[in-house]
Amino acid sequence: MKIDTTKIEGFDKMTPEEKVAALEAYEIEDPDFTGYVKKDVFDKTASELASAKKQLRDKMTADEQKEKDEAEKREKLENDYNALLKKVTVSENKAKLLGLGYEEALANETAEAMANGEIDKVFANQKKHLEALEKKVRADVLKDTPKPSKDTIPGEIDYQKKIEEAQKNGDMSAVAYYTRLAAEAEANPAT
Repeated sequence: MKIDTTKIEGFDKMTPEEKVAALEAYEIEDPDFTGYVKKDVFDKTASELASAKKQLRDKMTADEQKEKDEAEKREKLENDYNALLKKVTVSENKAKLLGLGYEEALANETAEAMANGEIDKVFANQKKHLEALEKKVRADVLKDTPKPSKDTIPGEIDYQKKIEEAQKNGDMSAVAYYTRLAAEAEANPAT
């Protein structure tokens, strides 16, 4: 704690020896502790409170203890039931999403979001699924589309015959493909 030298009259005009003597004679006021609790009083009160709590616990009857234990068990069972219910809901939703063609990781993530009520995430995952499905459909169409051999000259193919064969086989993508090639061949005859 610092000494307030302004309370010593003429302190700034004193010689160093006089300042030392004035500081030695200076008496510091006792601090004002009103509003504070003394440590021994606080310790005594805390001890009495702990003793009263212990006595109250000791007075609790066996029925009260049993009731308390049953309430704790009931709360645990309720929490376990809710966790199990959520797990079943997630599992059922995941199975339905997998049936719709979702990838497993996306289906799991979406099912969790459904169980947690995260609708924005569900819609975002639906968009991802639709984009993946569109890519797959495009890839399947390209894979199933017949391609002419490298040594075939476009002007020498009988497109009408190819279209009829594709119609007999029920291959509508081949029908569309050969129809388009026939239209291109008519529009751009070989020179």
